[in-house]
Amino acid sequence: MGLEAVKDEILNSAKEHSNSLIAEARKEASRIMKEAEKKAEAAKEKSETETKKMIDAIKRQELAAAEIESKKMLLEAKKQVIENVFIEARNRLEESDDKKKEAYIKKLLEKIKNEIQAEHVYCSKSDAKFVKGFGAEAISMLGGLIAENKEKTIRVDYSFETMLESIKEKELQGINKLLFG
Repeated sequence: MGLEAVKDEILNSAKEHSNSLIAEARKEASRIMKEAEKKAEAAKEKSETETKKMIDAIKRQELAAAEIESKKMLLEAKKQVIENVFIEARNRLEESDDKKKEAYIKKLLEKIKNEIQAEHVYCSKSDAKFVKGFGAEAISMLGGLIAENKEKTIRVDYSFETMLESIKEKELQGINKLLFG
């Protein structure tokens, strides 16, 4: 065998070995690429799932916040309606004719007589003419009466303002149910 033949055989063997290594490298590179693609796809799916979960959570939070805000607005509207009812009641009391006012004052005087020995009676300027038998003192008030005993240690307050506020406090649930079902 000549030197040329040995050289050709070495070159051919080296070429085959090199081709074999390149084929294996390409095969390994292909496997690595497929694995990387699988990992990337899995990461993408995981990311999409997490993103969807986050979006769903945000939607739930936004819906809950909107529902709370809606209830708050409804409650405020109901509160305003109830307030308007009491403003209307106050206006009707204020606009009552003298006959009705006199009847209210008489009933309140009877009630006061049954509760305390009244010596001092306070009423609105317009109601003073209906308070007979007491030295009524006119004060700034919508109507009704406030009475005290001689020592001014016991007081009963039947002013319209106080009675309206008392009704509002005691009957708020009933009024709410009556107005809004």
